[in-house]
Amino acid sequence: MPAWVSRSTLCAALALVPTAVLAQVPPAPPPAAAVPTARERAADLVPPEPGAPAPSRWAADLERLDEDVRLRLLTPNDPRGNYIRGALDKTDIASQVAHFAAARAAAPQEKLYLAALAGACLIPTQPTLPDCDAVDRLADWARRDEDNGVPAILLANRARQHGDIDAMVADLREAAGKPRFDEYWGRGVLAFWDYFRNVSLPFDPAAKAVAALTYATEQPVTWPAALQVMCAGALGRGNEAVRAACADLGSALAARASTWAGRLTGVAVAYRNVPPAQQARIESSRSEAGRLRARCDDARRGRFDGLESADAAARTHDLALGDAWVRNQAEVGEIGACERLLRERS
Repeated sequence: MPAWVSRSTLCAALALVPTAVLAQVPPAPPPAAAVPTARERAADLVPPEPGAPAPSRWAADLERLDEDVRLRLLTPNDPRGNYIRGALDKTDIASQVAHFAAARAAAPQEKLYLAALAGACLIPTQPTLPDCDAVDRLADWARRDEDNGVPAILLANRARQHGDIDAMVADLREAAGKPRFDEYWGRGVLAFWDYFRNVSLPFDPAAKAVAALTYATEQPVTWPAALQVMCAGALGRGNEAVRAACADLGSALAARASTWAGRLTGVAVAYRNVPPAQQARIESSRSEAGRLRARCDDARRGRFDGLESADAAARTHDLALGDAWVRNQAEVGEIGACERLLRERS
């Protein structure tokens, strides 16, 4: 199974997951500080044989493509290019904020850029960055995407950082009541997919697709770590208001998050915070989600395996299938795309 599916969000969620749930979750990737090369990322895409993982047939192309794309992204001139440059600028927060802000200003209706800038501005810097000082970017995201519970989770964590636990609990409760939880993971994958598909570089379209899916793992996601601090540590011990708010939010995430990582995080948070008598119900919901996810993974795998084929016709066929999946995921989220795919197969 390609590792890009929800890999970047899983690592922060793993620390939340109780033993019974953790057994169902893939291993965490290497620490973010150890940024892999394009060749290493390409090898990670290939389902491993017994023993050492086989390298991608496109590994050599991806090494060259990596160099060419990073050179082009030195001066991005459109919102999508600025977003991708920002997503890849993991070690330079000032550059990341500047490029996310450029994308946000050029395409103010695109919530992916709104959320990315808000998340980047949560990282403290000295001195503070002008693009973050000009507007409260997190509050701006919450106002412009009021049905989404993710910015409310981050607002709760900011209240915690300020020592206002009552406000934190209020924000957690507000988040639990939101109809959806969306960090725009799918929209970010589509941004990479379309950028690499359209870039005028002399590489096989399948190699570009593999590169896009690989780079998409580098999208920054901040809310699972914030939720861990609020709902999986010492903060809730002896504070029934915190535990109750976290339990409600975990149940809401488990039911309505747009990604598998979000739902697994919700299950883990709920499990840790509900009374012991309710934990069996949470475990049952985890098992049901695990079965659906396994069926989805099997169906989705068939849409991307052909990208490694030596047969050009097979690659073209799976490029079309992969394109449909990526666009569905951007439209309705990872879970929604999974359910749609399973309906198509039934």
